[in-house]
Amino acid sequence: MTKGHEQSPPAALPALRVKRAEGRGVHHTQAGRIAVPLTLLQGGNPVEDLALVLTAEETAAFHFELGNVLYPSPPAEGAAS
Repeated sequence: MTKGHEQSPPAALPALRVKRAEGRGVHHTQAGRIAVPLTLLQGGNPVEDLALVLTAEETAAFHFELGNVLYPSPPAEGAAS
């Protein structure tokens, strides 16, 4: 491989992160879906405001999953660990 064709290491980009947008609550879209306002951060700096948009069914499933994470069911008696 010639010097001009050597692979250079990937550039280190500041980590991307998403957090709930401050001061903006969850709301219905015009189409009746549920929108969760978010802020995209890169290296701790706000990059863009966006929203996680879910149908009612997706929201219910997400709520169920969050509940399982927050309040896990105790293992059943006699269940193998």
